[in-house]
Amino acid sequence: MSVLIIAEKPSVSASIAYCVGAYNAVEYGGTFYREGNGYIVANALGHLIGLGMPEDYGWGKWELETLPLIPEKFKLFPLKGYEGQIKMLRELFGRDDVKEIINACDAGREGECIFGYLYRYFDCKKPVKRLWISSLTDESIKQGMKHLLKGEDKALLFEAGYARAKADWILGMSLSRFYSIVNNDAHKVGRVKTPVLNIIASRDEEIERFDKKPIYRVMLDNGAEYVNTFDTKADAQAIVNKCMGGTVVVTSVKTDHKTENRPLLYNLTSLQRDANDVYGITAADTLNAAQSLYEKKLLTYPRTDSNYLSDDMKPLIESIVKCLSDYDAERIAGLLKQGLNIDKRVIDNSKISDHHALIPTNLIGRLNEMELSANEKCVIELVINRFLCALDKQYEYDEIRYEFNVNGEVFRLLDKLPTSLGWRKYDRKDRGEEAENPPKYAVNCRFNADNISIVEGETTPPKRFTESTLLWVMENIDRLVEDKVLKGYVKERGLGTPATRAAIIEELISAGYIKREKKQLISTDFGREFVKSLPETVTSADLTAHWEQMLNDIEKGKADVNVLLDEIIEIIRNTVDCEKAVTEREQVTRKHELGKCPRCGAPVYESAKTYHCSAGRDKCSFFIFKNDKRIGRPFKQQELTELLENGKALFNNCISSKGHKYSAIFSLGEKDGYVNLKLEEFVGDKEKKPA
Repeated sequence: MSVLIIAEKPSVSASIAYCVGAYNAVEYGGTFYREGNGYIVANALGHLIGLGMPEDYGWGKWELETLPLIPEKFKLFPLKGYEGQIKMLRELFGRDDVKEIINACDAGREGECIFGYLYRYFDCKKPVKRLWISSLTDESIKQGMKHLLKGEDKALLFEAGYARAKADWILGMSLSRFYSIVNNDAHKVGRVKTPVLNIIASRDEEIERFDKKPIYRVMLDNGAEYVNTFDTKADAQAIVNKCMGGTVVVTSVKTDHKTENRPLLYNLTSLQRDANDVYGITAADTLNAAQSLYEKKLLTYPRTDSNYLSDDMKPLIESIVKCLSDYDAERIAGLLKQGLNIDKRVIDNSKISDHHALIPTNLIGRLNEMELSANEKCVIELVINRFLCALDKQYEYDEIRYEFNVNGEVFRLLDKLPTSLGWRKYDRKDRGEEAENPPKYAVNCRFNADNISIVEGETTPPKRFTESTLLWVMENIDRLVEDKVLKGYVKERGLGTPATRAAIIEELISAGYIKREKKQLISTDFGREFVKSLPETVTSADLTAHWEQMLNDIEKGKADVNVLLDEIIEIIRNTVDCEKAVTEREQVTRKHELGKCPRCGAPVYESAKTYHCSAGRDKCSFFIFKNDKRIGRPFKQQELTELLENGKALFNNCISSKGHKYSAIFSLGEKDGYVNLKLEEFVGDKEKKPA
């Protein structure tokens, strides 16, 4: 009898195999699994099975009449490129000696789906248990194997993930295809990505509409500022004239002792935000680095939305701190001497759903032995520092508010004087709030106002989004949801999940809807015009909030999956029907007509690899590849335009098969039904004719 363990990735599979004693690597058609001690350990490669494409359900043609796309029954299909891995897993699932299967995919909704899709695709009926861990250390794996969950314990998590995938498929496939057809260009619509695009585009439009106005401040030479600002320099100058050379009297000094608590431990989104702020690392690259560090056993599971640890981890905290002695011996010694601050800000079971906060593991002492990428070094440094800051003392300071009177006019000054740096001594962000040597004044202290200045500025528009600020909005999307009931369901979850937010940003960039300029994320004209053309039901975060409400209820067994899907189908049907009824629509397209098709007269457009007739392959087969071996380089747009207009065109800087440059006049020819270039005559020096 054997137990089959399925992990999500090869590195995780290797760690589990080592812990259970499956040391023998068995080669299988270019891939392999491990076996031994009664266990077979294999792995997926992320998602190997999916819901397929419209073509898999018989919707090969892009026609408005077929929309919306709603399969009578969803099916599972293998993803292309993974045939060998799927074949091996199918055989392992079906082996007669395998009596039990352990789902060891990542502990979360997606991990449940990765395994669940395989299990259902193979039509497997064997009993399943669940390995549910947040760390890949040997200790964590062994403890998890001793306390395996029943497979059905997480069944509702799979049902919620499967329902979300079906709903996203119906919305995404139907609306992406609809808007691609009516706009004659490729468009992508998604339950999360489209509201995010709307958020970015709205901010950019607000910035462009912003009317800057001058603003004037009057300052004493000690930094004290007049209580009011002015719209005109003349008004500011009047205060300067009144106060210049007068006597400054300190009329009030108020000191408040304040504290600033330690930062919370990282979840994935807060780590991505700091990595972007401090190092300029993208959210996607931060996730990749954190995942790699997790697989190297240096970090706990990164795809977490929690900032807290559970009670059972309390004994591990001091052990992990001691393991960091080689990282910063002086800091660790000082922290241990003063005592670790382990309170409800660190430990809180009530604020953990699937996974605890992202922290170093007790193998972090191996850090100096590991070869890490530049991004991994930045990410591990952030996580270690945040972990230690969370256990340190709070920051304490005196806030001193001064009020000055000069010839009846009031000036104010605020200073902060640190009294105990605590965690702020190691803060990675330069906040610039404290004065190193703040001036000290007593009530009735007097001095001359010999140097009063006018500081000219202007009102500032909202700032463009960075990945850090956009992630914050996505995490706190409840602030944009007006419905009080829905607010509660997205308050803890946000827009998207910690694991998907980075991918959503990258998808918007690849679709051409937004662009990254240094740290800023800016909507393109194409993206802005597209999102403006969409109905509010698609661009609003309310739909996502409602979905999260229902998915949350499904996970808790309080809602039926079919209720969610029926509601989504109704929403998409209504959206498509209303959009079909629009009689006048301005197309949102990036396409530029290069000329008329020589076969049917329809416009010719450019795609990634070809210049092609817009009538489509089923109506007109005219196309020509942008890279042509005859000229040894890609076509230029103006060359194709000239060919279409005149039938002939001069091509310069052509390169022969032997590397010789030449110029020639070509026309469009046909061979076996395909369009190609036909050489008419060489131009220029005969010595430079192609060989």
